[in-house]
This record gives sequence, structure tokens and C-alpha cells, in this order.
Amino acid sequence: MAKFRFSLKSVEKYRNIMLDGAKARFAKAASDVSRQEELILKIESELIAVNEELNYKNSQGISILEHKGYKSYIKILESNIKNEEEKLKGLRKIEYRRRSEMIAAKTDVMSIEKLREKRFEEYRKEESKKEGLATEEFLSNQLSSRT
Repeated sequence: MAKFRFSLKSVEKYRNIMLDGAKARFAKAASDVSRQEELILKIESELIAVNEELNYKNSQGISILEHKGYKSYIKILESNIKNEEEKLKGLRKIEYRRRSEMIAAKTDVMSIEKLREKRFEEYRKEESKKEGLATEEFLSNQLSSRT
């Protein structure tokens, strides 16, 4: 029985390399989104803490200058949150694009795999036919040599 050879083996290897790269790029993009979300949560929790501190100090009595300082810091934190949320939107777009690239690469790999499976099945059928013909020929020769 001859060995099966897939003529598109190099294409299959290339597409698998491309898929691995697409997976890595998607993983990095997803990680970037996660880090950005954590940063936003950290700033938001700091904002909550500063607001609570300001409320406490207001109840205890606070100078106008100190109050303005807190308000300025709160505005800076709110501005930082908005900026970081804009960055997050951009990172999510990149993540979506990387996911689409990964899906396309996976589809390419799967199509090559299906083609290889189809060709292997055709090869197996052809080999089975050849074996059947060889068996028939052998039996035929055996019967003709007995008579």
C-alpha cells in the first residue's frame, strides 16, 4: 500500500502558523481590554473613596480652600475615567478585529483539514479498489492454475 501524500501540506502548515499568530494577537488584545477595565475600576474606586472622604470632612467642617482642592481632584479623576473609557472603546475595537481575524484563520485551517480528509478518503477508496482487484487477480490465477 502506497503512502498517502497531501499535496497542500505546505499550505496547511502556513495556515496553521497564521492561525497561531492570530490567536496570539487576539489573546494580547483581550488582555489589553482586561487591563484597561481594571484601570478604570481602580480610578472609579478612588473616586468613590475621595467622595466619601469629602462628605466626611464636610460633616466635620472643612475650609473652602480644602473643599476646592477635593472638587478639583474629583474633576481630574472623572476626566481620567472618561479618557480611559475612550481608550477602552479603541481597545475593544481592536479586540473585535483580532477576533474576526482569528475566526477567518480558523476557517481557513478547517477548510484545508476538510480537503485533506476528503482526499484521504478518496485515497483509501482507491487503495481498497486496488487491493480488491489484486485479490481477484490472485484468486483468478489460483483457479486457472488448478485446472
